[in-house]
Amino acid sequence: MDILLDKNGDLYISPRGDIALGNSVSQKIRIKLLMFENEWRWNRDEGLPYLDFMAQKNPDTNYLEALVRARIFETPEVTDVRDVQVTLDNKTRSGKIRFVALTDQETIREEVSIYAGLRSD
Repeated sequence: MDILLDKNGDLYISPRGDIALGNSVSQKIRIKLLMFENEWRWNRDEGLPYLDFMAQKNPDTNYLEALVRARIFETPEVTDVRDVQVTLDNKTRSGKIRFVALTDQETIREEVSIYAGLRSD
């Protein structure tokens, strides 16, 4: 059981004003994909090396897609991963990951936005 988050990563608040608990495979995958390598201080190997790819002029997106696919497969409920697409914008240091993941109960179609730039706000 996890505390559910909304699409922005904030706590999901039910219409009654309560936080919600649930088992969201989509949320588990999203959290895995949003973590950058070296971001979590208790396990520097956790996360994906997005910065390495965003710093390259012509990054190997096929390799990054393979890393993303493997990361999604680490989610125990996932039985298959299809249609992984990664697009990077090196100028803005951002990207989008689109994927389809299958479980025994559902098909998950998601788009995850990553952002590694400095914010000015």
